[in-house]
Amino acid sequence: MSGRSDSGPDVTVITPTKNRLPLLRDTLDSVAAQTFANWEHIVVDDGSNDGTDEVMAAKSARDPRVRYIKRCSETSGANACRNQAINEARASLIVFLDSDDLLRRDCLELRVRIMQRNLELDFAVFRGSAFETTPDKSKRIYHQHPPGDDLLRFLTHECIWEITSPIWRREFLMRIGCFDEELLSMQDLEMHVRAISFRGRYLSFPNVDHDIRWQPDSTKTSVRHFKDLEYIAGAEMIRTKLLAAVKNGGLLTWSRRRAITAFCFNSAELWARHGRLSKALQVWHRGCVEPRAGLVLVSGYLMLIAASLGPGQAGLPARVINKWKGWVRFRPEPSLLTTADEPDRLRP
Repeated sequence: MSGRSDSGPDVTVITPTKNRLPLLRDTLDSVAAQTFANWEHIVVDDGSNDGTDEVMAAKSARDPRVRYIKRCSETSGANACRNQAINEARASLIVFLDSDDLLRRDCLELRVRIMQRNLELDFAVFRGSAFETTPDKSKRIYHQHPPGDDLLRFLTHECIWEITSPIWRREFLMRIGCFDEELLSMQDLEMHVRAISFRGRYLSFPNVDHDIRWQPDSTKTSVRHFKDLEYIAGAEMIRTKLLAAVKNGGLLTWSRRRAITAFCFNSAELWARHGRLSKALQVWHRGCVEPRAGLVLVSGYLMLIAASLGPGQAGLPARVINKWKGWVRFRPEPSLLTTADEPDRLRP
């Protein structure tokens, strides 16, 4: 086991939490069981009332590497918790770990070694698996990360890695602005797009070193949030931020522009399905960033009218809209996802 250092921790693990004590216990245990010992684990509580504070106080007393912060400010949410922990982290390397997920025993040892041997990296990405009950008994679903245009994949909502997959240099996170606390959803997607657009140097490794808890109820929650008008408005905000990040990075290619336009149409379509046709048309008119996009723009108006007439996901209007999305290439083509150059092979 790699020992502790008198000079401070090499890596900070950051976990936001709120009323998830039964799951948080497993998360804490997965960090404590690491083969690499020179870590600190910052748990930021966003207002739990399930006994988390008593358990964390005892945990911190037993192991000073565990730091517990109770967030008491007007700003709330996982993003605010993560940003506070980044500011208070003592290590130069950061790993984000949600309060229901798990690190495998050699996760930190492998990640720290790679970052220490490859000082040119701003972050490194690793594969994760998903489980429903326990990691050793459940069927695992591995994130695939073949060569290609990672930025385009994120813009087309392909989850090529999630929040626990990277290890970051803290200095790089500070440079790109950490997490956007205005966003209600898809915060990690937005930050990953921003990190790539900022020309962050990174490499993906095939090692599976963490486990993501997949709960059937979480899917229902996501769908409910996706249908909530506040979250639909948030999706429009995300589209604006994604466009700004990619454009400011000088990375706005044709395929990426088309992906952002598709993102905009999907937001407008949700407004239309909620009976807010005028809002849908406004969002689409403002957000269609295609050059010389007259035909796409006008046909998009017609599709939104169709969506308002048939609010369900099935039926003739939905089939027509789906066909139209294929015609205007709002669905990603495999050839567009495999054109990026391979990154230089760095030292594992």
